[in-house]
Amino acid sequence: MKRIAAIFLFYTAFSHGADVCSDIRNSDQVYLCSESKKNEADKYLNKQYSDLLTKINSEYVNDDALKNEFVTNIKTSQRDWVKFRDSNCQLYSFQIDSNSPAHQTSLNECIARMSESRGKELAAFSNDI
Repeated sequence: MKRIAAIFLFYTAFSHGADVCSDIRNSDQVYLCSESKKNEADKYLNKQYSDLLTKINSEYVNDDALKNEFVTNIKTSQRDWVKFRDSNCQLYSFQIDSNSPAHQTSLNECIARMSESRGKELAAFSNDI
């Protein structure tokens, strides 16, 4: 029931344009804020990844073999990184009861932090091409 209420609050806050991370007064709001941060970091990461693939496709337009090899390496690296991120964040949240909202909040915060960092890494890599 708490999860349903939290989801309702989450969507209500966004439908009114409110910043769910401002004026936090209870643990449900902490969870909603962590979920929002995770979602924003994932959007940023996905954009940087997409931008990198687009840049590779445009920069290597005259060498399909090299372009395909580069794209394959980037995709493999990203899949491996996501596995590492998820495993690493489980480690950070290991001592928190997995059935508690605090566990998911901890996971969300870790995923947000690592995804933002990876997004910056991909953006820098893209600039170096």
